[in-house]
Amino acid sequence: MRIVQDFTNNELKGVLDDFYSYFKNGFEFEEFLKPFLESIGLSEVVVTKKTGDGGVDLEAVKEGLSEINNADSVKYRIQAKRNSPSKTISPEKIDALRGNLCFNEKGLFITTAKVSDKAKEQAISKDPSKPVFVIDGIDLVRICIDRQIGFAYKPMFSKSALDMFTNKNQSFENNTNFSSELSYVEKTITTNDVRVYIISLPRIIIDKIENNNEKHSMKLIVNGDDFYDVTFCPSRNYLSQVTSIFRKYGLLQEDGTIVEKKAKWAIDAQQNIYLSIL
Repeated sequence: MRIVQDFTNNELKGVLDDFYSYFKNGFEFEEFLKPFLESIGLSEVVVTKKTGDGGVDLEAVKEGLSEINNADSVKYRIQAKRNSPSKTISPEKIDALRGNLCFNEKGLFITTAKVSDKAKEQAISKDPSKPVFVIDGIDLVRICIDRQIGFAYKPMFSKSALDMFTNKNQSFENNTNFSSELSYVEKTITTNDVRVYIISLPRIIIDKIENNNEKHSMKLIVNGDDFYDVTFCPSRNYLSQVTSIFRKYGLLQEDGTIVEKKAKWAIDAQQNIYLSIL
């Protein structure tokens, strides 16, 4: 839920002033960042020794793939600056963090002050082997508002928001190539499916497959036009031999990017499985 979209820029600036004033000093700000960083997906977050020397204030890890024992995990070194929201941080201040990074580590500069978009971009691109990512004051309160970290949000009914939701669902409902005689079920083709080159089947489809305790070939009809011979694997109830489907329908991009997509499923009396990828 994007709560922050309900705030104007001026309102965000007012919120930032209150947010900044909450922390009595930089050390309190650093202590806040520990649970904050954990909430946005980092782990093993530690606040380093309080020296006040402008060096690394926190360290954290971004976990990698468990399938390769987290060999691709990344270490972050974080600098925290509780500065007045009216102050603009110079690129040199941000760049100084890079000197504390080892090869293939990443830096994260978090401040309650201002940072220009150009400075943020340069911090990443100047040395791609040691990028420094920046979260400035407005970025920080945007994230906190959306994650409801320190912000109470009173919901308000929005007709336009409900209209958008309804129209979206109608579009989803009508986007199918199935016969009206077939009942369908929705199940997303997940990132993990694409990563391991399988498609997990909905439970209702599995229950309708004859000999669903045996591995065997089946016909898969995608978006009403494409016919594929796939293999049903009963051990974990998935279809294999589906890589070409992922590539054709954009779930697996040429550069290796994975795109999770909603899908509809049906099965007929002849044991043909129908898949509509949205």
